[in-house]
Amino acid sequence: MPYRISFLLLFVIAGMQSAMVNAAQIQLSVADIVSPTFSARAIKVTLLQNGSADLHVAEVHVAEKIWNKVHLHCAEFSLSTEKIVCRKGKLDAAPDLPFSVSYVFDTQKLDLRLAAGVNEWWQLHADFHVRPWHISALLRNAQAFRLAALLPASLPLPTQGVLNGTLELLGNKQGLHSASADIQLADLAFSDASGLRAGEKIKAKLHLDATHTAQIWDGGITLDWESGELFWQPLYLRGGHTLQAQVQWNGTQIRLTQASIDVDGVGKIALDALWDVPARQLLAANASGNNLGLARLFSDYAKPFLGAGLMAESEMSGTSDFNWAFSKNATQELKLDLHEAALVDGKKRFAVHGLNADIPWSAQQTTTASLSYSSGDLWGVPLGASELKMTMQGMDFAMADASLPILDGKLSVQDFHLRHELDAWRWEFSGGLTPLSMSPLSLALGWPEMQGKLSGMIPHVSYQEKKLKVDGALLFRVFDGSVVVSGLNLFDPFGPAPRLYGNLDMRELDLGALTQAFSFGNVQGRIDVSVKELELVNWQPVKFDARVASSPGRYRKKISQKAVQNISSLGGAGAAAALQRSVMSVFENFGYDRIELSCVLRNGVCLMDGAEPGVNGYFIVKGGGIPAINVMGYNHEVDWDELLTRLKRVTKGNRKAVVE
Repeated sequence: MPYRISFLLLFVIAGMQSAMVNAAQIQLSVADIVSPTFSARAIKVTLLQNGSADLHVAEVHVAEKIWNKVHLHCAEFSLSTEKIVCRKGKLDAAPDLPFSVSYVFDTQKLDLRLAAGVNEWWQLHADFHVRPWHISALLRNAQAFRLAALLPASLPLPTQGVLNGTLELLGNKQGLHSASADIQLADLAFSDASGLRAGEKIKAKLHLDATHTAQIWDGGITLDWESGELFWQPLYLRGGHTLQAQVQWNGTQIRLTQASIDVDGVGKIALDALWDVPARQLLAANASGNNLGLARLFSDYAKPFLGAGLMAESEMSGTSDFNWAFSKNATQELKLDLHEAALVDGKKRFAVHGLNADIPWSAQQTTTASLSYSSGDLWGVPLGASELKMTMQGMDFAMADASLPILDGKLSVQDFHLRHELDAWRWEFSGGLTPLSMSPLSLALGWPEMQGKLSGMIPHVSYQEKKLKVDGALLFRVFDGSVVVSGLNLFDPFGPAPRLYGNLDMRELDLGALTQAFSFGNVQGRIDVSVKELELVNWQPVKFDARVASSPGRYRKKISQKAVQNISSLGGAGAAAALQRSVMSVFENFGYDRIELSCVLRNGVCLMDGAEPGVNGYFIVKGGGIPAINVMGYNHEVDWDELLTRLKRVTKGNRKAVVE
């Protein structure tokens, strides 16, 4: 190309020199200049008598970029058989970046210098006479935003920043065959049109050496990202990372070999990868790392992909090793080891400490994972140390049985099965709970201290498409009575507003232990509790049909003054203990025949009733024995929030009954 341009210009010069003597201006036209990577259409050059010149090009096409109506003006222009020179040049597209350019025909040397003031300049020198031909570029405080016009619009484009460094290109008649670059970036900012890929205050160093042989570019690259911030949806990263790699490019595919990424706060990761550029697809990859810091690895590179799920509020610590193999559009193997790791939920729902794991997962082979932890907690309830074994076959995970210590009891899990189907995870299990003491359990949950033991059977439980379902009934023993939970369904349990549906049936609970636990006053006897059509939204009741009533049968029935006062307060304004004040001052405990109170919750209002109708109200406590006492309720409609307020007050013992 340089030879063809030289001969063309010499021919033009020879034909126009005599015409310039008497002409005010001369205009030259060239239809097109075309090469594999560059083309210019409809070129017009106007030479003025005052020594200036204008160049108009209808269209310039470089790689994927197109410019229309390009205009260049040279304030000082000279053209001879020796060289062509343009001084004080100005391009309409960059009026603040004047330039000077010269080309010597004999030596085939090109010099170009662009300068904005005294601080910014871009300098290029090319020698096409030597073999191989040579091009060098030097940048000093070059403004990065000027490169935006040269880059495809689909890429993030620079908006500010400074570049310093050098670029060297070598080639021959066949084209470019080697390239090297040393570039320093400072205060670089860039963004794409959507704002989902952006960087600010980037400071980095780039070194590149590459050679072109047999249609393949092969070279080494080093990128040292020292500081700055990067947002690449959904990742948000800060500087402090280094990449070193061998890179091959055959025109359609990029191959990374011997790549090493030193990730700040994490460790060093080795990587080989093959990327198809036209398809924008990863074809193959292998990555590995040892003793990697889990805290930054989880928070910076895992959590952004977890959305608003259970793990989104969690933090990890400890170290890990991994080996990853990817091909055929899927992960084929993942070997993951955890060393003294911890996983803690930010909302204090769960925590696991002293976590060690050996997880050799394979897409094709059946393998076994081992996992152990030294301690943990679930909603504040302590968990003891445990060891687990799990069989893995592709996206199918199974565990025949496991025993998880909880306080002084154990949760047994049988036939746990986790699998990925139809782009969703599903799991299921069954199990049971051996007796554990209610006292430490209730304190751990922040409840009033309770006595006794809790045990139960857990039927088939499954989770699919954000729905947790219990087939059959959950059976528990508490307060010397039985608890049956049936029809239990929980939607989006780990989301922002879980919804729970179910039924609760408690039989023959010991009222003495129950009222003692909640500082309600002392009531002796047995009680049944029934809650039908229970519906909770974000763990708050919005609907149920509830009934509390004395259990059938013969047993001791006594109620204390404090309990009378508290039950009376639940009936609302006008509720009263139907007993003379003088009698209340004499007796501490009273007999009763039956206790019953019901609430049907709809639209935030509790429709209340009692054991049987009374004058202008209903009996909550029906007296029996000597001395006997009746407690009446008079409000059939009570605001649910108000009723909750009353319950809180009575458990704190600061409510007195209205006594007749």
